Amino acid sequence: MLQDRVLIVDDDPSWQELLGENIEDLELPGLGPRSVQIAGNFDDARNLLDRQHFHIAFVDLRLQEEFRELEGKKLARKIVELAEGTSIVIATGHADVHTAITALKEWKVLDFILKDEWEPEKVARLVQEGIPLARAAYRRRYESAVDVLRGDQDIPSWIAQALKVAAPDTSVMRPDQYLGDFLKDLLEDLYPLLPLTTNRDVDFDTTANIGQVKFWSKALAKPVEFCFGAEDAISQIEEKPSYLETFRSISDPPLEVAGIVGIIDEAFESFEHPLTTV
Repeated sequence: MLQDRVLIVDDDPSWQELLGENIEDLELPGLGPRSVQIAGNFDDARNLLDRQHFHIAFVDLRLQEEFRELEGKKLARKIVELAEGTSIVIATGHADVHTAITALKEWKVLDFILKDEWEPEKVARLVQEGIPLARAAYRRRYESAVDVLRGDQDIPSWIAQALKVAAPDTSVMRPDQYLGDFLKDLLEDLYPLLPLTTNRDVDFDTTANIGQVKFWSKALAKPVEFCFGAEDAISQIEEKPSYLETFRSISDPPLEVAGIVGIIDEAFESFEHPLTTV
């Protein structure tokens, strides 16, 4: 299982260090290790959010004092628009408490913390609450791998095509259910997935009995190729030279299908970027 991911957005190095070390060192029931990323300004944070998925983000309300519009507010709006389940915590001073309270009501943030009053217990509570909420929202949005892989094609025809390629001789009852569960396991925890700008669809090869497609995995912050098909066909490409690393390899014995997730060498610019107004 991948680590829970935390984003801290603040232009104060001392606050970055204090909050980051505190969050990394927390030992909380039901939560494992966390990876923490730091962004010191709006642009760096925006670039990280485009490429990576985070379970919780701590966002300084005033990233640059001279800006009339609060950059933390803009960033919170971007996170909401991405709709990836990320919990948002606003960090602010006493002067902006009213704005922070407004954020609770209007910006869909989890809570706020006062930078003038360091409360490690509150930070721990927010991490303990925010990450499970993000996990649940994540699972709801990305419950069906078939919905992700089929693109614009209707579900029955896409599944029929996938089974024809990957398991043409299967005799199991309800092979569509087996295939759906298998693909769910293959793609588990790797969302959000950004498709290639040139080809969003799975490429089915009826001769090789495989289907393959490339995505940018925001959970890994890396480009990946998903390849699935008949077990014997997948075994022949398991050590595919174009893979920098094999991240996952699974099989489904009843259906006699197997799948690989391989890390590939592909520029982020090759994929469709998240569409937001920020």
